[in-house]
Amino acid sequence: MKNWFNQKFLGLLVKTNGIISKPLFGGIGHIFMLHRVLPDELRNEYTFNRDLAITPEFLEQTISQLKKENYQFISLDELHLILQKKKNIDQKFICLTLDDGYRDNITFGLPIFEKFEIPFTIYVTNSFPSGTAHFWWYWLEEKVNRENELTWKNKVHPLEYEEQKIAVYNLLRSEIKNSNLLERTKICTEFFEKTPEQIKQECTEIALSWDELSNYKSHELMTIGAHTMNHLSLANLTEEEMISEIESGKLEIEEKLEIKIDHFAYPYGSFEDAGKREFDFVRQLNFKTATLNHPGNVFTRNYKSRTYLPRYPLGNNTNQEKLFNYLNGIQHFSTNGWKREL
Repeated sequence: MKNWFNQKFLGLLVKTNGIISKPLFGGIGHIFMLHRVLPDELRNEYTFNRDLAITPEFLEQTISQLKKENYQFISLDELHLILQKKKNIDQKFICLTLDDGYRDNITFGLPIFEKFEIPFTIYVTNSFPSGTAHFWWYWLEEKVNRENELTWKNKVHPLEYEEQKIAVYNLLRSEIKNSNLLERTKICTEFFEKTPEQIKQECTEIALSWDELSNYKSHELMTIGAHTMNHLSLANLTEEEMISEIESGKLEIEEKLEIKIDHFAYPYGSFEDAGKREFDFVRQLNFKTATLNHPGNVFTRNYKSRTYLPRYPLGNNTNQEKLFNYLNGIQHFSTNGWKREL
């Protein structure tokens, strides 16, 4: 009965074009999740992973639109202060966050953020600047598109048709994502046949180095956050592994860059990848905020849940309908029902 009622109510929210949904579920602001910022020709080098990148043109267009709609762009530190006060604000906010630590965030993203004076956060996965990151999602797409068949766990998967490629990619992606560091390192060595030298070279080509991060750490618009040591699905790790991934990542960045790290993002970020155990530990480390990859808006009551704040993906596939549903609370209700706090 509840699901039936919710579906009917969702239909009403859609029909009324945000008039009902915005005051109920629009919240006080929104956090957006990006990864890479790339020109179209580079973004289109990949198919399955194309949505990991937003073009500079689309990013600028979206910022311009949101500014015209009277949204203020704020930093995560400012968000934390708003949540502490637990009061409604006159002007709704947008926070822009970028995951992992790709160099294109600076090359193509920073000029746009500077043009519009937009604060932004880069959540750094330590293995990126350390030169040990496994870009397995790209390697998997390349392998699926290159081979006629793949053998995975003693089972042969044909790759003759596009539907087969997509199915095999999604199957292997799920299994690789849920592996621990030892398992994933073995996969990268044996299945993808990557040497440490090749991995280091790829990191050098696309990831921000420690020196580059140090050069930009004091930029007035930029906040550096933590994103674990090795970008593993934390909920699939032992407690000891989870603690090491989060705490060591934070401490190493603080030591190398000589700054305090107050903000965190969970790798992959669904409720399958992080839960109460992770949220509680992040709170113990006194992070001001931590973000998920789960759709939803921010509300005044979110101070208690500041270690698992929702975020919306932002990319070239974020069309006007999607953006409208994000901003007006329709997507929040569709995903989370009546809950303001996840």
